[in-house]
Amino acid sequence: MHIYSAYMNVFVSNIYLVEVIYFNMKYLMLMCKGFIIGVAKIIPGVSGAIIAISFGVYERLVKIMSKPLHIKIDDLKFLISLLIGAAFGIGLLSKCVKWCLEICYLPTMLLFVGLIIGGIPEITTEITKNKINGKIVCIFIVSFMILYYLINLSGGENVTTSNNLIYFFIGVIESLTTIIPGVSGTAIFMALGWYETLLSIFESITNFSIDVITFLLFFSGFIFSTILISKLITWLFTNKKVIAYTSVLGFMSASLVIMLEDTFSQTFSLIDIIIGVCLFTFGIWVTKKINIFFSKL
Repeated sequence: MHIYSAYMNVFVSNIYLVEVIYFNMKYLMLMCKGFIIGVAKIIPGVSGAIIAISFGVYERLVKIMSKPLHIKIDDLKFLISLLIGAAFGIGLLSKCVKWCLEICYLPTMLLFVGLIIGGIPEITTEITKNKINGKIVCIFIVSFMILYYLINLSGGENVTTSNNLIYFFIGVIESLTTIIPGVSGTAIFMALGWYETLLSIFESITNFSIDVITFLLFFSGFIFSTILISKLITWLFTNKKVIAYTSVLGFMSASLVIMLEDTFSQTFSLIDIIIGVCLFTFGIWVTKKINIFFSKL
C-alpha cells in the first residue's frame, strides 16, 4: 500500500510538473513573439502589426484592447506576456538593431521579410475558406494601393511644438500606425514633419524625464485612438472576416513590396546576399514553427 501511494504521489507530481512546464512554455513563447514585435517596431518600414498577424496574435490582441474594462484573467496574462516581450525587444535591442541595419542592412531586412512571409499562409487560409470572387480581388487591390501610396509619402520639414495639443494628435497617429497592419509610422510622421518630435517623446519616456503634461496628452491620444480603432477592427474581424483578412493581405503585400524596394535600392556584396537569403529562409521557418506550436495549444 505504501509503495502504491508512493507511485501515485510521483505520478501526480509528474503531471503537475508537465502542466507547469506547459504553462510556462506557452507564456514564454508569447514573450518571444512580443520581443520580435517590439524589435520590428523600431525598424524603419517594418510594421509591428504585420509581425503580430504573422505570429497569429493580432486578432486576439485587438479584441482585448477594444474592451479594456472587460479583460479576463487569461487575456490579461496574454497581454502582459506580449507587452513584457515587446518592452524587452525595444529596450534591449534598439541599439543592436540600429547597428545591424548600419553594418548588415540586407541580411537584417531579409530576416524580417522572411518573418512576415512565413505568416502569409495563415492569412490566405482564412480567405480561401470562401470562394474567391471579384469583390475580394478588388478589396485586395484597393488595400494594396492605399498603403503603397501612404508608405511612399515623402518626408516633410519638422514642425515646431509650441502648441501642446500637437502631442495629443501625435499619440492618436502613433496608435493608428501601431494597430493598422502594414502602415509605416516612420513614413507618416516624416511626411507630417513630426518624426523628430516623436523620437524625443520616446527618448524622454525612456529617460524618465518627460514633462507630465506632454506625457498625459500623448498617452490620452494614444489610448483614445486605440480603443476606437480596436473596436472597429474587432467588428470587422467578427462580422466581415474575409474582407478584413483580404485587406490585411493587401496591407502585408504592399509593406513587403516597399521593404524589398528600399532594401534592393542599394548595392550589396555577394556575402551579404548569401547571408540575407539564409536569414530570409530562417525567418520563414521560425514563423511557421511558432505558429505550429501555438496551433497545438
